[in-house]
Amino acid sequence: MLSAEGISPRRRHGQNFLLDENLLASIVRDAELSPGSSVLEIGPGPGLLTRHLLSAGHRVIAVEIDAGMSRVAQRVLAPVAEQLTWIEADALVGRRLGAELDAQLGSVSALVANLPYNISGPLLAALFTHRDLPERMVVLVQKEMAERLLAEPGGRQWGSLSVLRAVTMKGRTLRRVPPGAFWPAPKVDSAVIRLDRLSDLPSPEALDGLQRFLALAFHNRRKTLLNSVSEASGERPGRVLERLGASNFQQKIRAEAANAVQLCALAHSWAVSAPGERDRP
Repeated sequence: MLSAEGISPRRRHGQNFLLDENLLASIVRDAELSPGSSVLEIGPGPGLLTRHLLSAGHRVIAVEIDAGMSRVAQRVLAPVAEQLTWIEADALVGRRLGAELDAQLGSVSALVANLPYNISGPLLAALFTHRDLPERMVVLVQKEMAERLLAEPGGRQWGSLSVLRAVTMKGRTLRRVPPGAFWPAPKVDSAVIRLDRLSDLPSPEALDGLQRFLALAFHNRRKTLLNSVSEASGERPGRVLERLGASNFQQKIRAEAANAVQLCALAHSWAVSAPGERDRP
């Protein structure tokens, strides 16, 4: 189908298409959505997973950057496209969601997708901090990315993305997917994970402040959190300690050893002690 159009997967778009029909069907089942649910799919490519979502009775909003893939997919899906909205656009611009995706996010209840591998990290970070975070995500990502997302404090994988996930969604791995299930075959294993939104979320402002602080805290993982923040922010360690509050954490702790609750508290202290913050109404 694609070769007849002179189209092939593009590495720069992170395109590795899942071909296994049983796995595609299982991803849709894993989402456990009621028929008629509005589902977002990012990076649908030729529409293989899209077809299964539509066949399950869901309304699908698909966002695809590749014009060639869009042309092929829309033609192939035309017989079942009554409930399909296809948007040809970039899902991620810099570290923020593209305008077209941002405008649609509030109208969907779930994200179900084989995410483009090259943008999965920053894309998920942008979703975790968005005011319209979907209730559920079932996504296929590289195994290493899955481990980062579901990491716990104290390990090497625990980082900014893990913390943002931990304060917004609970998650679990559903299954491993071998390279041979894809075209072209990637060099690493992949995993399907499910994420469900927590009932009590931080405010968008708190999440924005947390994300900014995490960039400082994990700036230099070999150093203590205090020294990492000092180095990244350019502020003296004594001033950093003052802003964070000496009683809030152990001075020798590294960011990877601090849990999400501790990091949220530190991020709040850092934000409210910013120059000029105390003078605001």
